[in-house]
Amino acid sequence: MRWRRRGGRRGPGRQPGRSGRAGSRRPWGRDVDGKNGASEGFDCSSLVQYAYWPSTRLPRTAAAQYAATSHRPIARDQLRPGDLLFWSRRGGDIYHVGLYAGDGQVLHAPRTGRNVEVQSLTEAMPARDFLGATRA
Repeated sequence: MRWRRRGGRRGPGRQPGRSGRAGSRRPWGRDVDGKNGASEGFDCSSLVQYAYWPSTRLPRTAAAQYAATSHRPIARDQLRPGDLLFWSRRGGDIYHVGLYAGDGQVLHAPRTGRNVEVQSLTEAMPARDFLGATRA
């Protein structure tokens, strides 16, 4: 993984610990095109993938991450930091994934060109599109 430091210099990503990055507090990347994987930073699914690597290997897309973890559904009142949150339109294609950050907050890469953000679960994406949560 490559990242860009302030000032435009590039460098290799840090080697992660065995526990992954899901609980760490740090600035995250931005400006990514998840469809072709070209650019810097994260789209929603690569952020989740990066947060868990190498302790848990997750697939690349939000839909594939849901398929890989849907056998472990989590009720909203049982959410723990690091749980995966998914959104889809009318129960169809899954279009977004984020990480539960605790206290009703989600850590996610909202869309291309925006920084990774922590937002309330009710503000992150349309409530009607919330599909559910899983545990990786």
